[in-house]
Amino acid sequence: MAGAGPNGRPSSVRGATRAEDVDDGYPGRDLGLPETGPGSVASAPLRLGQFVLDLLVGGLVAAAFSFPAPPELSLVVWAVLVTVPVAVIGQTPAMVVTGMRVLRVDGAERVGPWALARTVSLFFVIPAAIMDRDGRGLHDRVSRTVVVRTR
Repeated sequence: MAGAGPNGRPSSVRGATRAEDVDDGYPGRDLGLPETGPGSVASAPLRLGQFVLDLLVGGLVAAAFSFPAPPELSLVVWAVLVTVPVAVIGQTPAMVVTGMRVLRVDGAERVGPWALARTVSLFFVIPAAIMDRDGRGLHDRVSRTVVVRTR
């Protein structure tokens, strides 16, 4: 005989629950973050757009220093533009524009030296693509951070 699941919806006859009965959470719930609005976990598409925008900014800054030759140090400039601001204020230039911020999950005020570990992980791209249920890539987990919306 079928019983009611935790949401008042019927569960299967053998006691197994439906997927939506098991996963009633949202990204960031386990971290104590709100589901939507400021402080909620930034979505993957928003983060991808921010990443591309930071790459473009890094390329433009590198081009400004090397003009008229093509920028050869774009990745180095990008790494500095991403690491230093995140370590000090928790935001890259593109994060300011897109309304995001990097926070430490342990509540520390600054990301600090963990920003370097985060940036080094991003060089490999794949760690950023492997996300957990809280919307954190491996680079976020290594650096003990989460990217949240500011607006």
